[in-house]
Amino acid sequence: MDAIVLQCGGPTAVINASLWGVIEGCRQWPQINRLWGARHGLRGLIKGDWTNLTTYVNREPGLEFQPGAALGSSRDWLGDEDVPELLEQLENKGIDLVFIIGGNGSMQAAYKLHRFAGQRPHRVRGLTLQVIGIPKTIDNDLVGTDFAPGYGSAASYVARTTRDVGLDLITMQGFDDVAVLEIMGRHAGWLTAAAALARSEGTANNPPHLILLPEVPFTEANFLQAVRQNHAQNGVCLVVAAEGVRDQAGVFLAEKQKPLAKDASGQKLLSFAAGLTPYLAGLVQQKLGLRCRQLRPDTIQRSSSALASRVDRECAARVGRAAVEAAREGLSGVMIGLDRQPEGWQCGPVALEAVTGQEKPLPAAFISGEFDVSADFAAYARPLIDDWQPETAVLF
Repeated sequence: MDAIVLQCGGPTAVINASLWGVIEGCRQWPQINRLWGARHGLRGLIKGDWTNLTTYVNREPGLEFQPGAALGSSRDWLGDEDVPELLEQLENKGIDLVFIIGGNGSMQAAYKLHRFAGQRPHRVRGLTLQVIGIPKTIDNDLVGTDFAPGYGSAASYVARTTRDVGLDLITMQGFDDVAVLEIMGRHAGWLTAAAALARSEGTANNPPHLILLPEVPFTEANFLQAVRQNHAQNGVCLVVAAEGVRDQAGVFLAEKQKPLAKDASGQKLLSFAAGLTPYLAGLVQQKLGLRCRQLRPDTIQRSSSALASRVDRECAARVGRAAVEAAREGLSGVMIGLDRQPEGWQCGPVALEAVTGQEKPLPAAFISGEFDVSADFAAYARPLIDDWQPETAVLF
């Protein structure tokens, strides 16, 4: 039996831990003759740009600690018209098992490949191709899993960076007035919400002062009033805003000044636009007359290994190994989900059909008012960043 693994979508600080989990799992399965890796995701899978991972020797520090995607990634779209030829190629090359590491679009591709494969067993061996999805996204918007590996490390970056930016802003009170920190996450506010974990008890001003989430429609008047009040009370105002925030009419703030380009799946490319920071900063400067810094970490928040979460990395490796176990049990058309238990996270298969075509927004119970998140969110998220809590700042 031969298998192939691919990494799709935006890389994370722990995506290679899942890859290493697959490699380890396949080595412990005697029936696996060769494990291939497709370079640059679906593009490499379709074009036959593969590398042999069967004899890969892990180095120190291991592959699981390397950020980025070791196989390379892409955001290519698998159309229905591409699947028959792809299945033919996989059959001709003797592939019986496909592991796809990725987010929503990747799980859609996995389900499509599984569904089409079920309609045509291998003509030569009489087998049906097995397809297993392995969750990965900093957006944390995959259904069927408590969290998606990659999210914990990005959340750790956001929490710690917000803490640093907040103290920098307080330090420069009197010169700096407002700062807007833009966070990734597409249409969901999970990653932006992690900024709330930067707050420490006993610290004056306790930024972030405002958190703008995609789940809460933006109202210009309410935003400006909140900035004015926080600046008057604290001398500064730190705004952390999700890239996917929309106004009351459903228009992304990121496209207020210029139309957004789209990817192959039709999704608007929020991260390739000027972003919402210029728009919000312009409002603050023009309407309130306050200085406003624009801070946009962009891909740093998903790629930073320096602030990666231990829990996140361990769970990323675990879902990779569990994917191989699911394949050994004969499963196909499933994603490996993480279930939170008192003793930790347990892995289990979730039907891809129940995962695809959906996005998991930040639930109402995790949102507090128009510009904040709840204590319930902090209880959910803090374990994912290794229970990090900021110390009380010294401010003379």
